[in-house]
Amino acid sequence: MIKEILALANPILLSVNVIIGFSLFVYVFAHNFRSPVAQAYCALTAFVTLVYVVDLGLDRVVSREAAETWLRLQWAGIAFVPAAYLHFSHALLRTTGSTSRLRRLGVAGSYLLGFVSFLLAAFTDRIVQGLGAHDGIVHLLPGPLFWIFATYYVLASVSGWGNILRAEARCLTSTSRRRMAYLKWAFAAPSIGVFPYLLIPVTMRVLSPGFITALTLAGNMACGIMIVVIGYIVAYQGVLLPDRVIKHNLLHFLLRGPLVAILIVALMLTIPRVEEVLGLPRDTVLVVTVVAGVVLLELFVGVTKPAIDRLIYRRDRGEIAWIQSLDQRLLTSTDLEQILENTLISLCELLRVPSGFVVTLEDDRLSLRVFCGERGEAAQFLSQTTAPALIEDLGASRHDEPLGAGDFVVADGYWCLPLRARSDRAMLGILGVRYLGAKPEFGVEDLDAIHVLV
Repeated sequence: MIKEILALANPILLSVNVIIGFSLFVYVFAHNFRSPVAQAYCALTAFVTLVYVVDLGLDRVVSREAAETWLRLQWAGIAFVPAAYLHFSHALLRTTGSTSRLRRLGVAGSYLLGFVSFLLAAFTDRIVQGLGAHDGIVHLLPGPLFWIFATYYVLASVSGWGNILRAEARCLTSTSRRRMAYLKWAFAAPSIGVFPYLLIPVTMRVLSPGFITALTLAGNMACGIMIVVIGYIVAYQGVLLPDRVIKHNLLHFLLRGPLVAILIVALMLTIPRVEEVLGLPRDTVLVVTVVAGVVLLELFVGVTKPAIDRLIYRRDRGEIAWIQSLDQRLLTSTDLEQILENTLISLCELLRVPSGFVVTLEDDRLSLRVFCGERGEAAQFLSQTTAPALIEDLGASRHDEPLGAGDFVVADGYWCLPLRARSDRAMLGILGVRYLGAKPEFGVEDLDAIHVLV
């Protein structure tokens, strides 16, 4: 009984992972592929998904020769997973201002090593050799260089994990630390999910097929869940949109795309494979069931959409009730504050400062709009600074392009910069970030990045 359940659950979970991996790859690629973090995530997702695609197809091979060909092709994914891990962790470290030429060379070298490993696995018997079978599970036998690659796989995964820990430690704002903490725990799942496929050539000698299948299922389940978690965090990278819009787009994409595909695959695999069901051909029952499932699921998503939106928009339920009848591009006041906050967070991480704020002018008074770090520090600055004096100090700043270090004005422990309209250069607000030195000193690349944000 257990063996039959595992035999049914395995292709279903493999299909789920393939659907989720492909869907998130397409979503991230379409929405924020310009982000280096998103590019690395796409690479990691593609290689992990390839491993699952090949394993799913092995159930349908018609000969041992075809099985060996597909198993060797699977190494196109296995061989590059360590490199993609290092690539992704390196991209995350760069978002915290940590750059390293040695680390970049390490990422490039790992991709080269992955390519060489794939060639050795696909066309020679150095890493894997021959085809073995045990209780219906076909697998390649380990070659003389297998354990060298396995050691490299583990070391690269551990190194990537270490980079994530360093990135978390370098985060200065609470929002960045929270998102990096999610990534820290989710980051290990894709590597662990692929690892059983790497060890199958040797574990078949000492472990039972049932145990290996159960271990693979556990890895597949964890991998599918954590790839979604990582995709959710990556969706924020390089996108200057409110959290509400990002959550809305991703959640409804998952509900209307991957969830429907998963339902169809699950129905196709679970309907009994007999010639007749209830006196009808199986194909007829399958078509009717799939059509009914798609329609009912779409209806379910439509009916529950208001409840899902209220869950996403907890802070603005009154405004959202009105906005839902309008175009999605319209923004609430909280959306605008979140855009400012996300921009401010990115700026603080770029400048390596622990706190900052944005204030606007209201009746000759400074009014705090958004802040990151300690609110008390921003409130203290406002209580000790008068608007006319600060405006006078900033009067000559940012009238000409491009942005220069001299445009920053030091005031009461902060670097201050006016936020001006692009049309008439009128002052719309003031940006302040806690400074760690006597005067602002930025490189050309830093100034270009700051100019884009402000």
